[in-house]
Amino acid sequence: MERRSTVKSSSLIAAVSALLLAAWVQPATCDEIRTSTMGNCSIALEDRDNQINPYDYGRNPAYLGADFDRSWIRFLFSIDEQKGDLKRPFDPHLLNNTFVEFEGRKRLSDRQAASGSFRYDRLWQREQWRSLELDQYNDPFYLTDLTTGDITYWGPVMSADYSLRLSSKAAIGAGFDYEISTGLKDYYTRPQIEHNYARGNIGLLLQPRSEWFFGLLVRPMRIQNRTTFDGTNENKDLTIRRYYGEGIYDIRSFSSYSLTEVMKGVEIGVQNIVTTDRVKVGTIFSYGYAQNSVQGKTSPPEEIGYWQDKTLDFNFIARYTLENTPLVLGVSGRSMNRDGWAERPRYEDVVLFDNPMQLRSLGAGASYTIQPTGLTIAADYVLNSYDIEASDYGANDFRAQEFVQNVGRLGVEYAAYNVYSIRGGVEVTDYVADRWLKLPVNTDRYRFTAGGSYAWGLWQVDAQIVYGRDTQNDTDERRRDLGGIVWFTHLE
Repeated sequence: MERRSTVKSSSLIAAVSALLLAAWVQPATCDEIRTSTMGNCSIALEDRDNQINPYDYGRNPAYLGADFDRSWIRFLFSIDEQKGDLKRPFDPHLLNNTFVEFEGRKRLSDRQAASGSFRYDRLWQREQWRSLELDQYNDPFYLTDLTTGDITYWGPVMSADYSLRLSSKAAIGAGFDYEISTGLKDYYTRPQIEHNYARGNIGLLLQPRSEWFFGLLVRPMRIQNRTTFDGTNENKDLTIRRYYGEGIYDIRSFSSYSLTEVMKGVEIGVQNIVTTDRVKVGTIFSYGYAQNSVQGKTSPPEEIGYWQDKTLDFNFIARYTLENTPLVLGVSGRSMNRDGWAERPRYEDVVLFDNPMQLRSLGAGASYTIQPTGLTIAADYVLNSYDIEASDYGANDFRAQEFVQNVGRLGVEYAAYNVYSIRGGVEVTDYVADRWLKLPVNTDRYRFTAGGSYAWGLWQVDAQIVYGRDTQNDTDERRRDLGGIVWFTHLE
C-alpha cells in the first residue's frame, strides 16, 4: 500500500500563537506528517506530501488534481497540552487543544479533483490571566479585567479545494478555509468571546514547458472577534480596562457591553517552479495587506482603534539528487519585511504603535536512504536573522532586538516491506522569536517526536507523539508540551 500522510492544521491553536514567529511545539499539524515526526526535516527529505510542486509548496488549488494518484478518506483524533510559566504575560498557563476530523480527496473526472475536511475543536485556556480575547497579541488593542479564570472555546473548522484542468498547459482552482468558535470565561466578568475566520484561495497555473510551472495566487481574508458582556451571577456591575498599547487605558463600568474587531486583508502570491529528474527549484513571492478596525458598542459604532499590517515575503527551496546515489541535498532561504502600525482614530495624526520587523533566513539539508535496509536519515540546519522593533509611543516603551536564531533538525525512519515504518526526530531552536518582544529573551526550544505507520489492504493507521520543552537560562521557568495524534486512512 502506498503511504499517505495528510493532516490539516489546528487553526484555533494557531490563532492563539500566530504571532510567535517560531510556532510552539504541536503534534502533526501540517500536511507533512512524516517530516513532522522526523524532527520537521523538510529541506532535503523527499516525501509524498513534501514535494516541490505548486500544491505542496504554496497550496495552489489549480495543481490539486496532479498532487495525488488515488482517492482517499481519513478519520483522525488529536490532543495536545502545553503548560508552564515561561510565556508572554497574557498567554494561558495551560493550553489544551483537542479535535476530531474527517477529510478526504476525490478525483471527479480526468480533469477535475476536490479535497475537503471538517474538524470540531475544543480549545481550553486554563488559568488565563486577565485576558478577554482569543488572541491578545494580534494588535496593540486589548481588553482585561482583574481576574484569572478558564476560557473554553468550541467550534467547527472547514476547508475545501477544487481544481479544473483547462488544457495540458493551464489549470484553475479555488478553495476556502472557514472556522467559527465561541468561548466562555468561567469567572467574573464572564464574557462570551466569538471568533469567525474566512479565507478564500484562488489559483491559476500555467505550464509553458513540461518542467516549468508558473502560478498565481489570490487569498482574500476576513477575521471577526467579538467580546460580549451580558451581566454576571455576582449581581454587580462589570468593570474592565480597555487598552490602547500598554500606557493608555480607560476603565469601563457597565451592566452590558461589547467590543468588536474586524480584520480584512488580501495576500497575492506568484510561484515559479522548475523540476527535472535531478534538480528541483521553487520560489514564492507574496505581498500581504491587512487592516484591523476595533469598535465599541455605541450608536453609531465608535472606532476606537486601527491597526495596519503589510508584508513582503520571498521564499525559495532547491533540491539536488546525486546520480546513482540515494543522497538528496537541499538549500532554502527566506527574506521577509513586515511593517505594522496603529493609531487611535480620534487622534489620527499621532502614531500609537509601530512594529517593523525583518527576517533573513538560509538553510541547508541532506537526506540519505540506505538500501536495502529501508533506513532513511535526514538533517537540516537553518540560520535565521531577526531585526524587530516594538515602539509603544503611548507608554514611552521602545523595545528592539537584533539576534540570530539557530535551528537544527535530525530525523530517522525505518521502513520495511512497504507495510510498516518507525520514525523519530529532534528539533532544537536556540532563540525563540516573538514579534511583540514579550517572550523572555534567550528562550530555547527542544522538540522530540516519535511515531510510525502500519498498512494492510486498503487501510493505513498512523500515529505520532510529541514532547516539547522551552527553557531559559536566566530563570527557573519552563514550559512543556505533550501531545499525540492518530488517524485511519482508507484508499478507494
